[in-house]
Amino acid sequence: MANRNFQRRSILDPAVADLLAGMENKQAEARLPRREREKKAKERAKIRARRDQRVTYDLPPQLKQAVFDLAESLSLPASQLVTLALHRFMEAYTSGQIDISKYKKPSKSPRYDWKLEFPPEWWQNS
Repeated sequence: MANRNFQRRSILDPAVADLLAGMENKQAEARLPRREREKKAKERAKIRARRDQRVTYDLPPQLKQAVFDLAESLSLPASQLVTLALHRFMEAYTSGQIDISKYKKPSKSPRYDWKLEFPPEWWQNS
């Protein structure tokens, strides 16, 4: 009979692995000089402060690329360009200059009654 080498493999749950990695990061940070620790703490605070300003929207890839291209050509952040565009849209919508009813279609989603469908030619030549 062949001699089989049975070896127990340790399987680590992904949640446990994340927890251990976080602990290792904290220990590594604790070994840093005081100034470096303070710098990292300031960076974390800055990231936390920006969370309220961040949003995520699903956009057609062509529109996303067009925004990035325009922002790059104007040498400004894409988020500021989008802020301007959304602000102008909200002003135009609330003043009745924009009518979205022609794009509204019933939604199959239990969460929303409507969805907006845009003409395909909007994305053809972008």
